[in-house]
Amino acid sequence: MQFGSVIAVSRQQSPRRDGLLLAANITEIDISVPTQPVWTPEDLSNLHAEHISTITRGSALAWLGHLNALRAFLASSASTALIIEDDVDWDIHLRTTQLPATASAFRSLTSNFSPYSLDADNYWGNTSAWDILWLGTCNEYFLPNALRHPSLTYTDPTLPPLDKLHPQTAEFFTTFNIPSHTRLLHPTVFPLCTFGYALTRPAAYRLLNDIAAREAEGGTIAYDVRVLEACRDLGMRCWSVAPELMRHLDAASEIESVDSGKEGQDGAGRDNRVDFMVPTANIDCGVRSNEAFFTKDPKRLEYLQEVVGRQGRCLPHENS
Repeated sequence: MQFGSVIAVSRQQSPRRDGLLLAANITEIDISVPTQPVWTPEDLSNLHAEHISTITRGSALAWLGHLNALRAFLASSASTALIIEDDVDWDIHLRTTQLPATASAFRSLTSNFSPYSLDADNYWGNTSAWDILWLGTCNEYFLPNALRHPSLTYTDPTLPPLDKLHPQTAEFFTTFNIPSHTRLLHPTVFPLCTFGYALTRPAAYRLLNDIAAREAEGGTIAYDVRVLEACRDLGMRCWSVAPELMRHLDAASEIESVDSGKEGQDGAGRDNRVDFMVPTANIDCGVRSNEAFFTKDPKRLEYLQEVVGRQGRCLPHENS
């Protein structure tokens, strides 16, 4: 994937972790899952604003998980990292086709700021020219007059056609006159959800030690809102891909299970075969939302790595 590291935010007993690691194995993506501390009441308290706090316990725990991932990134020697949440789904072509096309487009944009040479350290362009690249959001909608430049479109044949996209995404693309099988790479306007976001070391340091070290005074309901504010109001240089390359599974929310008092109960935040049967919006062949890819058999896994991950064949489509 040509990021210095791919880091998953996942608590130790998360029921989603097995599904995440299986998907990573099938598509041959190297993911690290840093161990999270046992968060103390003091940890939670330190995250709250001194005046008018709005964050819930569930959101605070998720927030602390992201800060832990930022620390893991900064403890490494990597110049970039992709941070993902453990309920995220992606297309089987993510590593082989989608990210290379996105990186090529992103290099074209960042080369406007300063030159680069293509190697492992700047596969994603000049890292001094950007802070955050949103690859996985809850859709980012805005009117054409809010689109800033530079931005560009690029072809992606692995993207579902316009009539198969989420209705809001399809409406957004129709408004912008963007054809099917095309993505838009643009300066960030209003992203929500941190399913998958890449960032540079300076950006991670600033989030960890300044912007997202605690909830903003007056209240911030979630970590993703604070990162949105960093992009919109606090000078971070942010970019987004639309439609998103990563999106969450249609499964129970762990934040909601904590806030409803169901934390630790069987089935809370489940990641099982029922969830695998629900297609993920804006993704043609989701590696985690396809029941045919669920296996615990090593030989079956080897087969899926070759046929699905390397050859890019979405097996159920072949039999339909």
